[in-house]
Amino acid sequence: MKRLFEITLFPILTIILLSLGYEGKNIRNELHINALLAKGFDTANISRLVRIDRFKLMLIPPSSGVQFYKDKIIFLSLSKNERKMSPNQISFGAVEAYYASIEDSATGRHQIFSPLSSFSYPCEAMTFSRDYNTVYFTKIPKKETKEKIFAGKLTPNSTNQTRLVSDIMPLDFCRDNYSYSHPALSSDEKMLIFASDREGSYGGMDLFISKEEGDKWSSPENLGKSINTTGNEFFPFLDSENNLFFSSDGLPGYGGYDIFTCKFNGVGWEKPVNLSAGINSEKDDIAFTINKMDGKIAFFTRREKTGTDEMQLFKISLKEDPGYRNLKTLSLIFNGKSPVMTSILAENPVEEVKPPAVEPIKIKPETDIIKKEEVKGQKAVVSFKKPPEKKVALKPQPEVSPAKIKTDTIKTTIPIPVEEKTVITYRIQLLATTSQKNSMEININGKSYPLFKYFYLGENRYTIGEFSTLQPAAELQRICRLSGYPQSFVIVFKNNVRSLDPKLFK
Repeated sequence: MKRLFEITLFPILTIILLSLGYEGKNIRNELHINALLAKGFDTANISRLVRIDRFKLMLIPPSSGVQFYKDKIIFLSLSKNERKMSPNQISFGAVEAYYASIEDSATGRHQIFSPLSSFSYPCEAMTFSRDYNTVYFTKIPKKETKEKIFAGKLTPNSTNQTRLVSDIMPLDFCRDNYSYSHPALSSDEKMLIFASDREGSYGGMDLFISKEEGDKWSSPENLGKSINTTGNEFFPFLDSENNLFFSSDGLPGYGGYDIFTCKFNGVGWEKPVNLSAGINSEKDDIAFTINKMDGKIAFFTRREKTGTDEMQLFKISLKEDPGYRNLKTLSLIFNGKSPVMTSILAENPVEEVKPPAVEPIKIKPETDIIKKEEVKGQKAVVSFKKPPEKKVALKPQPEVSPAKIKTDTIKTTIPIPVEEKTVITYRIQLLATTSQKNSMEININGKSYPLFKYFYLGENRYTIGEFSTLQPAAELQRICRLSGYPQSFVIVFKNNVRSLDPKLFK
């Protein structure tokens, strides 16, 4: 009913707005987007609004990405690669932070970030105040093994060279024996979000928030189960409107770490939304950051495998499409003021959205859902078969004589559909490919498992296992990750259709 209302209302709104003197072409495009949504627009392809390109910059550990510094990006590099720098400024061959203009690559002229004091800490794990004079960053203190968050001041000298003067001690709340990293400062500088495994986390690393209280930061609070999982939530970033971006390997996604966003509603953050297959992949997608000065460029990193140093930096740029010129920033695209825009460009909300009312279908027993087909020259290929839709036969209820109706008890004659059994199946996804595998069995830790294939988002997905509950599936995932499949993850099917309902992963 809601979608029908939207479709019928849009032409009326167009006529009204045009009569008031609004620009017709712009209005038509806005309404066109809404109409696409009402018709079930495929949101996986966001290429019409943004461009995603590989960025020519070698990422140097311990960094996993870059950060914006004014209208430039800051990154770690080896001084031996920066031959234009004066030898007396830095030690030859040392890892140091530099910044450069944003073009097709950062291979042009670089400037050292802090010429008067060394900075060799992860660049994506830092955040600046509005005036760029205060910085919060992550480093491991001497004689310790866990990351802590420090504050520092950037002060120029008479020749406009910058020195970073860091506090000797980390922030008050992170002086215990837990890890604290990747701070993200809100636009009003009143909130600080970071990743930690401190007491109160649900799994590995969780996202916490601390609020400014005078000249100190408050005791951290967990951002809650709608954001944090039993996995890891990492790399938080707050844009100029305090919308939250982060990476998670616990929320439903495409494999490894995926990038998610949560819209800020003025009080807190709404439920996470996956940034879609246009950005996320089966690898680790991490370290998302947007230029807060104009909001038109963002960066993120794709890591080949968890725990390796093989990384590729990507640049996201806003397309100057005159048809969508109201979308002036990436923040409006990913977390637009209209919920419609969020729905269009984020493919998979973590909370499953129920479709419009449809006729109920009768589900066959679980043993009938999977169809096995013998393929010549191969072992059994297993594919999924969608049950046919059937109308539920409704038994007519006997009519009730008006004389038999009591004032305190009224019997209804409205037929009620009989609810069918919902079949939940958990599997472990190992890999995806556009090609057909020759063998439909796989050996893991000395045990042979049949491969189950299903088609999703343009690729064949291969899974193993078949469980009715989450716990044994999680145990098989652990075995897979220890046996050469570090990016394996649990997926769930509801009535033989893949589901992203977070309630099924608890």
